[in-house]
Amino acid sequence: MNKFEKVRGMHNVSIEEANLWSHVSDFSTTLLKSFSYSEIRLPIVEYTDLFKRSVGDETDIVNKEMFSFNSKSEKSLTLRPEGTAGCMRASIDLGLVDAGPQRLFYSGPMYRYERPQKGRNREFYQLSAEIYGIDSMFAEIELFQIIEKIINNYQIKDYSLEINSLGSEDDQKKFSKALQNYLKPLKNKLDKDSQNRLDKNPLRILDSKLSETQELLINAPKISEYRSQASNDKFELLKKLLNDLEINFQENINLVRGLDYYNDSVFEWKSSSLGSQNTLCAGGRYDSLSKKLGGRATPAVGVSLGLDRLILACKGKFALPSPKKIAVIALEQGFLKKSIFVSEKIRSSFPNIQIRNSGLDNNLKSQLKKADKNNFNFAVILGREEVESNSYTLKDLDSGKNHEKLSLDELISFLK
Repeated sequence: MNKFEKVRGMHNVSIEEANLWSHVSDFSTTLLKSFSYSEIRLPIVEYTDLFKRSVGDETDIVNKEMFSFNSKSEKSLTLRPEGTAGCMRASIDLGLVDAGPQRLFYSGPMYRYERPQKGRNREFYQLSAEIYGIDSMFAEIELFQIIEKIINNYQIKDYSLEINSLGSEDDQKKFSKALQNYLKPLKNKLDKDSQNRLDKNPLRILDSKLSETQELLINAPKISEYRSQASNDKFELLKKLLNDLEINFQENINLVRGLDYYNDSVFEWKSSSLGSQNTLCAGGRYDSLSKKLGGRATPAVGVSLGLDRLILACKGKFALPSPKKIAVIALEQGFLKKSIFVSEKIRSSFPNIQIRNSGLDNNLKSQLKKADKNNFNFAVILGREEVESNSYTLKDLDSGKNHEKLSLDELISFLK
C-alpha cells in the first residue's frame, strides 16, 4: 500500500526544528511582554471580503494566492494569507480600538497558494506585533528595537534593514498617476505582470524582481517627489531616530510592500542567506485600515516576522541551550513506585531538567547504554541495594563516575 505524503507546500517540522521553534516562541513572547504587549488569538478562517477590502482587490495576494472556498451557506471564506487585517477586525469586534492605545501580538500559520521553494511554503508561520492609537514615529522605532533584538539573539549577521515612505493616500494617488504616465509609452517593454498592474495598481510595479523592469524604472518618477511635507518630516524623523539608536538601515525608494493598506513608513529586514526569498521580516504603517473595516479612524503600525525563514537563517549559527537530561532506572518490578516518586521530586525541584522514567528493565548495562545513546547526562539507579538502604546511586554519564548511597536530599544537591 502506498504511503501518504505531505501536501505540496506544507512542511513537516522535525524534533530538532520544533525545539528551536519553541525557543523562538518563548523568547519572543517574553520580549514582547517586557515591552507591554498583550497576546491576542485570531481565527485562521475569515470572510474573503475582509482581504479584498484591506489587502486590495488588485494585489497578487487576493488575485492569485488565496485559499478560498464557499461555506454551506454559500459565503466565501479564506484561510488567512496575512494577519494584520484579521487582527484589526478582531480588535474592532472586541472594542480594543475604541479603548485607547493598544500593543498586541499574535503568531500562527498563514496560507498562500505560491510556488514552493526554499523559504516559501504554502503554509508558513508569522509572529506579528501591532500598535494602535499612537501617531508617532516612536511606535515604529519600538517595533524596530523588538525585531533587532530577536534577530540578534539568534546570531543572524547577514541581514539588512530597508526603509521607505509611501506618503499619504493622496500622495500615493498623485505618484501613481505620474508613474502610469511615464510607463504607458513603455508598456510593451514591461513584463506581463507589470503590464497587468499598470492600469490597476502601478505601485506594485516598483516591487518587480525582474532586472529588465527595474532598468525601465531608473528614470521613472520617484515617490519622494510626491510626498507631502508632513510625510517627509515624519520620514526624516524616523531616519534620525534610527541613526541615534545606531540601527543600520538603507533607504530603498522602490520598497512598496505587496498590500494596499500601507501609508507613510514601510520597512523590510532581508537576509542574504535565504536566497531569492530573502525577506525575513516586514511591516509598515496603516492609519486608514480601521476605518476601512468599519471602525473609527485610528493610527496603526505593525510588523510580521517570518518564523520559517528565521529558523532557516539561524541554522548553524545558533545553538540551543542544552538542559540536563536524567534517566531514572528501576531494576525490578517492585521498584517502579519509588522510581516514579523520585522522578517527581526531581521535576518539582528542577522544572527545566528533562527526566525520563525508563520503566522496568533488569539489565543495567542495557539501560545505561540506551541512556548514553540518547544523550542523557545522569542516570538515577534503583536496584535492590538502593531500595533496602533507602538510598540512590547517581551515575554521571559524561564522566562515568558513580555517586553511591545518596539520600534524596543529597541526590537533589548533586543535581544543582
